[in-house]
Amino acid sequence: MAVLVAAYAVIVGGLALVFFLLPDRGAPADEPLSDSAPYSLAPQCHGADCEGRDPMRLICGIGPDTLTTYRTASGAHVELRYSEKCGATWARVWGARIGDLVEVTAAGPTRDVHIKDTADTETYVYTPMTAASPGGTVRACFRPAAADGERECVEARVG
Repeated sequence: MAVLVAAYAVIVGGLALVFFLLPDRGAPADEPLSDSAPYSLAPQCHGADCEGRDPMRLICGIGPDTLTTYRTASGAHVELRYSEKCGATWARVWGARIGDLVEVTAAGPTRDVHIKDTADTETYVYTPMTAASPGGTVRACFRPAAADGERECVEARVG
């Protein structure tokens, strides 16, 4: 008997919750929706609008193509990434040392990122994005902080 009462209470409570969460049927059908959604997985920029911006914050880093991966003489890894949805490319680096620099160039300006501190050496670090399109060439260059280190570059073709 106690089990039936508990089940009945759960069913009634669930139905009451559903009715409270349903939209107001008395609201006008042509009422405009909010201009901003609280959260979206859609990219927030495309092409030139992405120039100099963060690929992760603008949702361009979800499912990008890895154009190439390169391991530097110092052991750092550099990847060229491209998001078709965003029409932009960037480089990411990991295993780098404080003071290292990574640059990425496509059709537009060169974007770069410096490895600033220990936290940067322990995770992925990204350059800002630069616009790119299929058929174009993207170039990443790694400049080690060490005075005797040489600049190392890698290129890849987009799609």
